[in-house]
Amino acid sequence: MDIVEQKAPLVAYLNPFGRLREFSFDVGRFASDFSWAYRMAFPSRVVSYDRRSRFVFRTLMNLQPSACWFRFLKESYLSDIAAKEPSLVEAVHRPFFDRNITVAKRATLLKGHFELFHAIFGTQQTVEVMAGNGVSLCRIDGKAGENFEIKLFRRETFKREGGVTLELAFNNVAILWLTFSLVRSGHEVLIKVGGVQSKAGDCRELVRDATHALHGIQPRLLLIEALRTIASQINCTKIECISKENHIYRSWRYRSKKTINAEYNQLWLLAGGRENRNGNFDIPSFVDEKPIDERPSKKRSEYRRRSALLEAMRQQIHGEVLGAKRA
Repeated sequence: MDIVEQKAPLVAYLNPFGRLREFSFDVGRFASDFSWAYRMAFPSRVVSYDRRSRFVFRTLMNLQPSACWFRFLKESYLSDIAAKEPSLVEAVHRPFFDRNITVAKRATLLKGHFELFHAIFGTQQTVEVMAGNGVSLCRIDGKAGENFEIKLFRRETFKREGGVTLELAFNNVAILWLTFSLVRSGHEVLIKVGGVQSKAGDCRELVRDATHALHGIQPRLLLIEALRTIASQINCTKIECISKENHIYRSWRYRSKKTINAEYNQLWLLAGGRENRNGNFDIPSFVDEKPIDERPSKKRSEYRRRSALLEAMRQQIHGEVLGAKRA
């Protein structure tokens, strides 16, 4: 069954700049949407009364963004996903991407991402990604024949950092994840990176082996380059990356429960980023590579191998994204 084309997406109520448009509040329609959202969020009767009460309270305290989000979920392809993933209904009430954004901006960001992802990647890949199966974007070989794969998928584990995730696997072991969202601002497409996570436990040796197999390219920088490649295919003009201070796990709700181990700010600076007025970092969507003849002579062969590996990755990602856009 084609879950994406069952229902037309809602296109009204939220503008691209994070403010709610004025709209006539229909009490009867809201009651219907809220009733649907409540059933999706709490399909089981074992859910505590306190949690149900908090959901009602948060809805009433953020009435317009909640109403818009519930209606969008109900009338878009996400209605079938919400039936299997109840937490999606409550996403508008929980931190997403940046702990400082308002509920209205959060609703805009969530809605905009899911609409834009479907518009760019098409029905087939949207189904695969939303189902958790993922889509393989590229497979490349390392220095001694090691295999690397980059996949695009969505998993509930990273639902607060962004709407979709890039995964890097080394010899069939997932070692790194970069989570981001797509945003439309006027006629422009933006990318917002909300998190980078590595394999649980002490994976320094695994990352060191992967770096060696990638001819000295750090795996996290390889994922950033893969994201830049996607950006080039969707005419993205800006990549905004979350700072450690603004990460959602720095919000009061998660501060005592979650630990941020990644040095986000250092990573974005290493990728050529600059701090913006929001306290996050903007990294360039394209970086010119230094000509080989400007490299130290004893390092040129290694840089040629790096360039060849990156070019193979880019070509495969180009093919996958363009293929999705044509489908």
